[in-house]
Amino acid sequence: MTTDTLLLECVSPFVDARDEGPALAELLRRQQPSLLKDLLTNPAAIAERMLDPAEAPKTMAQTLGLLVATASLSGGFLASLSGNSVLRAAALLPIAIVLSVGAAMGPVAATALLAGARVPWQLLAAALTAAVTAGVLTLVALVPVAVVLMRLDSEWAGPLAIFGAFAVAGVIAGLRIHSVLRALAKVVCERTGEPLAGERIGRINLVGRVAFVQLAVTMSLAVWSLQVLG
Repeated sequence: MTTDTLLLECVSPFVDARDEGPALAELLRRQQPSLLKDLLTNPAAIAERMLDPAEAPKTMAQTLGLLVATASLSGGFLASLSGNSVLRAAALLPIAIVLSVGAAMGPVAATALLAGARVPWQLLAAALTAAVTAGVLTLVALVPVAVVLMRLDSEWAGPLAIFGAFAVAGVIAGLRIHSVLRALAKVVCERTGEPLAGERIGRINLVGRVAFVQLAVTMSLAVWSLQVLG
């Protein structure tokens, strides 16, 4: 018996069968996919959102809002651990991370142009923002580790844990931009009937490697906003 069959048989024992409404499987299919889940686990879904004219502006706004909110929360909390200004860090960390997107735009766009894999700047900005947001969400997940180590050793282990959390977030963002660019190319090629193979994949990989380095470095350097060593 399939999962769909099992779900279809999940009916309420408290109402008349005529009033039960849609089966559980149908309700699950109607549910709007979670942007948070897509950002963390599903680059293909993010690519579909970005290439949908009706969804793209909303996705970009929600992603940017999520980035700013989580970065601000992380910055304020981490600054409190090191005895620095919470409000200053809560304001500076989102700015520093958004600047990392801007700093990566130029080199990545130039590489794409030289490689013959031109990406519209709106699409590139959305892809970089989505990748950086995935990195920031990773940073949030690593905050408890920094808290524990900061309590145990505020001289070495704590600050190193904070630096390490930013480095890991940068690597995650770099890996995610590569996967998002590849997913975007796959969707476009499927829509146009062109094969995604050979030289096309080579161009995507080149742009992805440059984007990886840019985001990994710039996001790691965003730790300055916490003034950890101040």
